[in-house]
Amino acid sequence: MSTSQRFAFSFLRDGFKFRMGRLYDTFWYSQSNLKWVLVFGYPALLFWVRWRADHQYKYRIYVADSKVTPDTTKKVPLWGKEYGQWSNGKPVYQQATATVQDLKAAVYGGKDKVPESVRAGCHGRMFEDSDNLALAVRSFCKRDPMIVFWDEVTAQKEVVGVAAGGQ
Repeated sequence: MSTSQRFAFSFLRDGFKFRMGRLYDTFWYSQSNLKWVLVFGYPALLFWVRWRADHQYKYRIYVADSKVTPDTTKKVPLWGKEYGQWSNGKPVYQQATATVQDLKAAVYGGKDKVPESVRAGCHGRMFEDSDNLALAVRSFCKRDPMIVFWDEVTAQKEVVGVAAGGQ
């Protein structure tokens, strides 16, 4: 007669093995689209969100003057309908080493499309184009990454040309 292998807490191991077997069977015989979404899709989404949170900073962009509003509209070729107009408060993600000029290029779609007279700042303070964006926001915005773009009148070519011609 053999002795039983039942111990005081062997029910924990047996229950765990049973539940793992049921989980394996449930996974193996489930619908394939759900199976692979749970195995690959969901962890990939979690990894991407965590990576973006760890490697990029989020800035909300507001444009005060309609003259410097970025053109973000796109035409659908088939119908000719425009979509994707600019909306204030749009989030823009930038690296920790990005400058204010990099932010302007990201908002306007390239460095060549940025108007010369556009300025960026927050809480009444203006950023220089060469400033590190993360440090400027931390210093001037008090950890509120709401950046305002506006049209600086004194930086426009017409005003500068009139002032230079008047002397």
